Amino acid sequence: MKNDKLLDLGEQGVISLFESLSKELPFPPQIVKGIGDDAAVLDRGDKYLLITTDTLIEGIHFEWRWFDPFQLGYKSLAVNLSDIAAMGGKASYFLISIGLPKKFLKESLRKLIEGIKTLAKKYSLSLIGGDTVESPKTIINITVIGQVEKDKILLRSGAKVGDAIFVSGHLGDAAAGLALLKKGLISQNPLFSQLALAHLLSEPELLLGQCLANTKKVHAAIDISDGIAKDLRLLCEASGVGAKIHHDLLPISDACYEAANLLNEDPINWALGGGEDYCLLFTVPKDQAEDIEKTVSAALNRKLYMIGEIIEKGDIYIDTAKGPKRLKVSGFNHFL
Repeated sequence: MKNDKLLDLGEQGVISLFESLSKELPFPPQIVKGIGDDAAVLDRGDKYLLITTDTLIEGIHFEWRWFDPFQLGYKSLAVNLSDIAAMGGKASYFLISIGLPKKFLKESLRKLIEGIKTLAKKYSLSLIGGDTVESPKTIINITVIGQVEKDKILLRSGAKVGDAIFVSGHLGDAAAGLALLKKGLISQNPLFSQLALAHLLSEPELLLGQCLANTKKVHAAIDISDGIAKDLRLLCEASGVGAKIHHDLLPISDACYEAANLLNEDPINWALGGGEDYCLLFTVPKDQAEDIEKTVSAALNRKLYMIGEIIEKGDIYIDTAKGPKRLKVSGFNHFL
């Protein structure tokens, strides 16, 4: 065990080590939720404070071959705001720590900042600090602070047997876009530009998260960063339940099907494990599902997609022509 490499542990194994550390440190009563949800939750009196952080590293999370600085700045903030959205919260403040090579161009930095500013202004965020360092590669870490009313917070841990499982957008577009960008094939079809944008300019679901929270009918929620095969599993583990999804209900765009046909890929695999969709996955009582769909449609002119249901504690299954099949763990995993 002492000589295990991170390759042997995987991302969840690394997280478990830090969970062990947190249990050895003070855990005052104002900490409502530490490690294990989309954001940390602190009790601040009349509301809960939400704190989340995420890091993007050149060569791991993005490549300059297809990202421009504006897109990188926009996305670096968007992935953090997605965590706040999954908790039903409103984002208020953020901090930036950034590592840049000495030869990084001043104009590129201006464009990167413009990307961050564009999204920050959209949601009225305030920049309150950070750090800058030299680095051989570009590294961006952003921390976002938000808040949510106590009776409206969305957690991963509330899913109940019989709940309907919803997602808020197309699945697999970002993965398809990345696959096309890697091969330089975006120009092959006019539909492919939307796939590229799904990867390059992720749009956080803050307004949807707040709308869902306001209904007070959502039992559990998570944002889809690593793919539903992994993220739904995290929600189920936190809630002590299992799930069954229907492959014919997975919302896959025409553009994604076109890309899969061109690249000889299975779009279902992108939908389940591609990741970076950054839409919301959530559960609601089946008898409330129609009301919630109507509420979201009226408030935001948005469509929701029911993809399955929560079942007794066990595993996650996907229906096939031969019956239910255990869904293999997939999705992005650091250290593997």
